[in-house]
Amino acid sequence: MSGTGNTRCGFVAILGTPNAGKSTLLNRLTGAKLSIVTPKAQTTRFRVLGILMRGDSQILLVDTPGIFRPRRRLDRAMVAAAWTGARDADL
Repeated sequence: MSGTGNTRCGFVAILGTPNAGKSTLLNRLTGAKLSIVTPKAQTTRFRVLGILMRGDSQILLVDTPGIFRPRRRLDRAMVAAAWTGARDADL
């Protein structure tokens, strides 16, 4: 979390298994349709950012692909993107 004066900003990663509702949570918290929501697992393949303003705080929400045991190259890339989102987040 960083800030200057009275303004604060931080990254929050949304992590979970495939189809756990991470994209729905991002859309509801931001009040906008930023991330695709479908019943199909692994729809989110890359990180999606959403900005939530609360008073003098700016929260950057990071929707990540689901975390699961990867079998193919694409699966490994999606899981790696999720863990990168977690590493880069403040919370």
